[in-house]
Amino acid sequence: MIGSFSFILGLTLLSFMFFILALSAIGFGMGIPLLPIHLWLSAAGSLIFVFISGIFYKKENNWKWLFSIGSLSIMLMYFFMLLSGMFYDISYDGQVYHQEAVIQLVNHWNPFQQYLTKEQSQSAVLLNHYAKGPWIYEAVLYTVTGQIEQSKAFNLLLITASFLLTFSALQNSQRCSVNQAICFSLLLAFNPVSIYQSLSFYIDGQLASLLLCLLALSYQMIRQYDIFVLAGFIMSIGLLVNVKFTGIVYAVACIGLLGGWLWLLKKRESYWNLGKAAIIAFIAGICILGYNPYITNSLFYGHPFYPLYGAGSKSMDIMTSNSPKGFLQMSGIKKLYVANFSMATNQFDMEEPVVKPPFRVTAQELRPFIYGADIRIGGFGPWFSGMLVISGLILLFLFWSPKKDTFYGVGLVVSIMISAFINPESWWARYVPQIWFACICLALIAWSNQKKAIRYLGRILAGAAVINLALISYPYILGNYYCTQALRQELKEIAAYHNPINVCFGEFTSNYVRFAQNNISFVDAPADIADMNIEVMRYNYLTAPAKEQSLAAIFAKERMDEHE
Repeated sequence: MIGSFSFILGLTLLSFMFFILALSAIGFGMGIPLLPIHLWLSAAGSLIFVFISGIFYKKENNWKWLFSIGSLSIMLMYFFMLLSGMFYDISYDGQVYHQEAVIQLVNHWNPFQQYLTKEQSQSAVLLNHYAKGPWIYEAVLYTVTGQIEQSKAFNLLLITASFLLTFSALQNSQRCSVNQAICFSLLLAFNPVSIYQSLSFYIDGQLASLLLCLLALSYQMIRQYDIFVLAGFIMSIGLLVNVKFTGIVYAVACIGLLGGWLWLLKKRESYWNLGKAAIIAFIAGICILGYNPYITNSLFYGHPFYPLYGAGSKSMDIMTSNSPKGFLQMSGIKKLYVANFSMATNQFDMEEPVVKPPFRVTAQELRPFIYGADIRIGGFGPWFSGMLVISGLILLFLFWSPKKDTFYGVGLVVSIMISAFINPESWWARYVPQIWFACICLALIAWSNQKKAIRYLGRILAGAAVINLALISYPYILGNYYCTQALRQELKEIAAYHNPINVCFGEFTSNYVRFAQNNISFVDAPADIADMNIEVMRYNYLTAPAKEQSLAAIFAKERMDEHE
């Protein structure tokens, strides 16, 4: 039944985030900053959503339905808050501008009516003109908890929502057993990008989760259209387009390709239902929830994706400095091949990454996943090149024995890949997380095939995906744990000094919060007179130094020498 427990629970998690964005947008338009009431009203709205779903799906005991889903939603959110709060965000972008945006919003910045200046934030250009969805609901949570690291809970919340909605869609297809539906829903939801950004303020993992939600809900729209499927579809698009600029591109591509399939298959009613819902969702997501940046960028700077586009020769080039040197002369196809068939690394200075045999793994290749967030080469994991080889074999077998169901499945995989190739920088895993979906969908198609050889390949591909995720998850969680411990110790040692410390925060202005929460008395100072440079301190805990070599210990020794 479409109104299954997992379906409504997944929608409840989505609705909580959607209501926060909707209330915030209304508030910004009225000149009201983010306040704790935004969270409580959104939570109440989600519970009302659950109650109405119980009436719609004719649950015998609607109060029990409300209590079970409502209490589980609250427990999940609380658990994810606690888990996220145990880890510091050690990523560069997370500290430089994502957390900075959250802090500015908590400090009553209204992006619909105000532009930040360079004096207010070194990252003012990005904060003023980038999509703001994740920053807004993270900031609302921060206004309630007072713990900024707990705001990362939405990464885990969206992974859970995508799992629940995918499980519901697979169950509704009636082509998977419960165990198969659980297995493949987990493999799809635990996208590598979602995993190694889960403990940071990076947003590409959220993009991956919302794309999966949109795919699952699009299938539900075609399979069994009703008001709650429609609501989930609209909410997923509204959230997706406000994660980042590519959210609009991928959402349009997804809906366009799906609409094309429906038109070819002569499913006119489903086609029109999808089209009407998509129009409503895009208008709400872009014009209301995303008034800033999409409308403001278009009105005042001539392009919704300013400053990346629309400024002519002054457009911001974020790729040249972020690409390995050898990539600057490569074609898009070659970059995609090299990035996914080479040893995982995040080095910039190499002329060309080292291509390796599929399924080969070295300890050196696991190092980039210790810090995660934006791995450039091999970003889908050490075994992903092997998964691509198996996927290619499955496609060959499927083309030799074409069937109607297989045709639909392969069409879905091809559509997913087309949506990725739209991005000219599809070599970078975090920019195209949906490529992972294509491999897992092929595994699912092969697993249920009647031919033994194809089923066997499907199981190998699914098994390889599990091992690949383990190779990513273990170093990422362990690395973040030890980095957090090193940073916590560093802050504890610095806090032992009662005199104000001259600190150069540089780009890492979000560390004001960390210092304040650890009762560190400080003065913001230029680099030439600072006792402490946050860039150096970040380097120390990322490289897990010995205690006697840490910045805090060096600083302590200098203070002792002065005292003597």
